[in-house]
Amino acid sequence: MTADKADEVMAEYLLKGGKMLAKSCKVCGYPLFEYRGETRCVVCPLAEPESPLPVPEPAQSPSPAREPPGPVAAEIERTIVHLCERIRSEPRAGECLTLMKAVDRGARALGRLDQR
Repeated sequence: MTADKADEVMAEYLLKGGKMLAKSCKVCGYPLFEYRGETRCVVCPLAEPESPLPVPEPAQSPSPAREPPGPVAAEIERTIVHLCERIRSEPRAGECLTLMKAVDRGARALGRLDQR
């Protein structure tokens, strides 16, 4: 899926009342959404946009605790949340898409920081 198409799909979910989260899909890297009480990737090519992502089986052993985010990651997370709040109240579709692109870039940056 192209970035422009992904932005359109994300904009549609925001207009439907979806909430963009500061977490990204482990498959495609786009931000996850909370929609109709479920957390899902709305653009991942491996899942239908209206179907929820499969719920993984619980791990047999507890996973190691995740390190708290560093100052850069924490600032990116705060910025993503702020941008999502702006998107929620933005009536202009073009501005919504611009803000969503910024959120996408922030989510990708967080993903890169997590991989280090």
